[in-house]
Amino acid sequence: MIDVRHVSKSFGAVRALDDVCLHVNAGEHVGFVGTNGSGKTTLLRAMLGLVRVDGRVTIVGTDIAVSPELALRSVAYIPQVAPPIEAPVVDVVRAFAALRRLDVQVVHERAKRLGLDAESIADTRFRDLSGGMKQKLLAALALAAKTEILVCDEPTANLDRRARASFFEQVAERPKESVTILCSHRVEEIERLVARVITLTDGKVESDSPVAVALESLRANGAIEDARPALRIVR
Repeated sequence: MIDVRHVSKSFGAVRALDDVCLHVNAGEHVGFVGTNGSGKTTLLRAMLGLVRVDGRVTIVGTDIAVSPELALRSVAYIPQVAPPIEAPVVDVVRAFAALRRLDVQVVHERAKRLGLDAESIADTRFRDLSGGMKQKLLAALALAAKTEILVCDEPTANLDRRARASFFEQVAERPKESVTILCSHRVEEIERLVARVITLTDGKVESDSPVAVALESLRANGAIEDARPALRIVR
């Protein structure tokens, strides 16, 4: 479903990605972890066609560099940093619904489950929302799209406990053949959302293992008993 072949990227003298190869099959739930500067964010952006790279990324058989509009039809994205959109919430929801051919009520329903009444803030500029409100709306939009692939970058960072629980619940409702790609340092997200963990170091894939094995490795390498503190260091 997602194929990354010999992908490299440099920013000046910094080698952000170095000949990365990986494949994600239908139904897989994969987490990217690594220290700051490990390349995980650049890899995520490369997979979304947001940065030009050497090598090739294909999504459902389509080269992201050649036909991004076609490849990304299968992808919904929850970014870590919300874009500074000037438009009011009502216009953001309407535009998204039109692009995805959805009824706006589907987005409103997803948002309500996350604890956000999108209709009550319809006239508020998106950029003026609180961090939590922005995150809930972005998550609602992505979940409403019902795409084959869901890409998440720290998706619950600004969510309250109730919203996090609803987010996990809604992701779990996705079809078995759907794919989840997650960048996270939160152990709760890793444990609940992925079964496979890819660890990046200096732009290279250091390990690719089941989540239980990855957690054990983090415990051992961090020389600490609890996996939760261990995962915090791989932000």
